[in-house]
Amino acid sequence: MTINKNKKILSNIELLFLGIYFFTLPIAHITSIQSISSVLFICFFLFKNYNNIDYRIFFEYKWLIISMIITLVLAFISLGFTPEINNSLKEIKSELIRNFALMIILFYYTLLTDEVKLKKLISIIFCVLLIHTIINLVIWIEHGGFPYRAGGLLDSGGGERFGIWATYSLAASIALFYTNYKKSTLFILFLSVLSICANQTRATFVATIVIAIIFFIFFAHNKKIKLLILSVIIISIGIYYQYSENLTKRYNIKHMISNVEHIIDTSPSKFTQIDIEHSSLVRLSMWKSVILYRLKKPFIPTGYGRFLYKKSIEKKFENSPENLPYKIFAQTHNDFIGTLYSLGMIGLLALIYLLYYKLKISYSLFKISNTLHFKVYAVFIFLGTIGFIGSMMFGSFFGDSETKFFYPLYGILLGIYYNEKKKYCKII
Repeated sequence: MTINKNKKILSNIELLFLGIYFFTLPIAHITSIQSISSVLFICFFLFKNYNNIDYRIFFEYKWLIISMIITLVLAFISLGFTPEINNSLKEIKSELIRNFALMIILFYYTLLTDEVKLKKLISIIFCVLLIHTIINLVIWIEHGGFPYRAGGLLDSGGGERFGIWATYSLAASIALFYTNYKKSTLFILFLSVLSICANQTRATFVATIVIAIIFFIFFAHNKKIKLLILSVIIISIGIYYQYSENLTKRYNIKHMISNVEHIIDTSPSKFTQIDIEHSSLVRLSMWKSVILYRLKKPFIPTGYGRFLYKKSIEKKFENSPENLPYKIFAQTHNDFIGTLYSLGMIGLLALIYLLYYKLKISYSLFKISNTLHFKVYAVFIFLGTIGFIGSMMFGSFFGDSETKFFYPLYGILLGIYYNEKKKYCKII
């Protein structure tokens, strides 16, 4: 009885530290609390379970492991090309090794934890998102609503980073419609949408639209309703496209698309000649420089690190300044373009596979599981990942606290899927 009681206490302590870890992620300037809580969770888990861990199980996900190894190998190879070796080493350690390790630990935690505890953990994750949604709305209201751009406790004055948390909250609220609490869920959905409006970030708006489209494509059962909703969304986008010419350059999509040919024909250093909103133009200028470089050298890494772009690209094009962006930030403001630049085509493909596999596994879990909590979690992960991908196309986030959320969720997903799949057949 004493042994079982001690195990129960340790299990609750693990859950406590996981809850602290997840709650503190969308809060700025408290990374020490995140680190301490995650380390304590790992220590308690390993102390209790080190004899029960079968290290061979994770190798069932061989293609995922291969993509992780490719990323790590390319990152270490890039140390021979980076403009700042200490910075690259630091980011390899914090953004890759630690996150991969935490994902694997959460995988084994899920395997060795009973369903009751897993349901509590999923509930904690959803509650964390709801609490931060409410905090964001309170901050927004305190600042008088529009035109203030709210960023919760993460982005002062609004920003794409909190936008990722807002779309995760949206994904959670949509997933909750698979429960019996429809009225409460409808209110939570309203809060999530309002939080996205309060954030007022273009990347978040794009991610929200993509989430809506993907949801009706993959999860709506009634074909007539699916067709009707998708038609409404497409028509709405078309109307917005036409109407956007009456808006400011920030939201004038029609004007931006009409200038695409100038983007193709103009060298990055001369993008100031193009009449597009400034922040978009800077991004496009940096992205084109990356593409021009990678057309010549598609595979050789340039140095792992999201904050090395400025120093690196200036050296790459020192003999052809016309290919340099007219204004250069430390980041490319696009995780896919940034990975393409830092790790080459192979690194980009590894990242894409990592994201694709998460979508594949979450959708498969939704299809095979008969446990309500796990189906809800599968929908949440699928749509949350879609939202993350949408935001990644406009910012460099794959290394911030949002990624520290991404990988543990991934590990939990893999663990649940392994257990559920084992009930039917071997993992493919």
